[in-house]
Amino acid sequence: MSDRILFVDDEPQIRKLLSTYFQRQGYEVDLATDGYEALRMIRTSPPDLVITDVGMPNLNGYDLTRRLRSDHRTARIPIVMLSARKQAEDILTGYAEGADEYVAKPVEMAVLAAKVDVLLKRLGATGGEAVGRRGHVVLFLHGKGGCGATTLAVNAAVALAETKIYRVALLDLDLEFANAHMQLDLRPAHTLAELAGTDPATLDDDHFQDYMTMDRSGVQVVTASDAPERAELITVPLVQRALERLRGAADYVVVDTPTAFTQPVLAAYDVADAVILVTEPHLASMFATRQCLAVLESLGYPKERTLLVLNRRTQAGVETDQAARFFNRKPDLVVPFTPVFDESADRGRPLVVVRADNAAANVMRDLAAQITVLAPAGR
Repeated sequence: MSDRILFVDDEPQIRKLLSTYFQRQGYEVDLATDGYEALRMIRTSPPDLVITDVGMPNLNGYDLTRRLRSDHRTARIPIVMLSARKQAEDILTGYAEGADEYVAKPVEMAVLAAKVDVLLKRLGATGGEAVGRRGHVVLFLHGKGGCGATTLAVNAAVALAETKIYRVALLDLDLEFANAHMQLDLRPAHTLAELAGTDPATLDDDHFQDYMTMDRSGVQVVTASDAPERAELITVPLVQRALERLRGAADYVVVDTPTAFTQPVLAAYDVADAVILVTEPHLASMFATRQCLAVLESLGYPKERTLLVLNRRTQAGVETDQAARFFNRKPDLVVPFTPVFDESADRGRPLVVVRADNAAANVMRDLAAQITVLAPAGR
């Protein structure tokens, strides 16, 4: 099938000129008269590439690009800006907002066509590589704070690593209150927030090593943000690029998330091979978890790739069969209550390490095993 280009410009003559030219080059071309119309069209049917004018009424090219880059569904679409503004400041603004190319008007059609061709080929090559050799992403979700999802994510990651079979990475996407590194007694020298304002495409393997901290178990830990005021610095393209780097370095990338379906979380969801949904056996947590299940269903996520984990953080709570009736499905795993979980977290060592014979530690190894079944390494 032909690549599809969306061309956005408020001038009818330019729309006609460019659409005719690219159609003759073999592309499908859709047209929009301003940024708002373009957004509606993109959300209905994302194109392979966007060419947008900068100066438009209602929503200009800068604002359109900013919105596309901030949404996990559209952050990867290549964008070419066209503008009569040729000053260095204007061009740098275009790149800063996320444009892949900036072409001055009047447009030299052969040059524009060459840039479009390069961007589309680059996108195809990157997509093919990602499918061929990348590790699996395992997303830990929870609908209510305090259910122990981070503790389970850390223990599952270490349990996978201790098999000595798999390379494992842990990405902490709790942008305001990250604490996965504390449960491993690590002090990351750098966080992804420090990359704010840089082009995520420059984050190559060598550079990315500076943002990874290795635990003694072999788990590579990456912290996205270390303070609430830095959370907004984490962009969707940055999360996507970090996941690409981690998937290239690990067989399993465990992602710990906050209690919200934020754009960075949805960026991780887009590439998730398995979702571990953690709940407590208490009504508030269970109700929030049922809402999470509804969101996953609305997003079309396969039920067979979701594990429901009932984490008994206290001795109280409903019985497992009551929880099963509430969710209309049996929990895939039940983590028994043990005070040693909190003690091990405070010591900075996971339960699967300090109390390997504990019943809950055995369940963590079962969880790791189920992850390898849901997302077999090497596939």
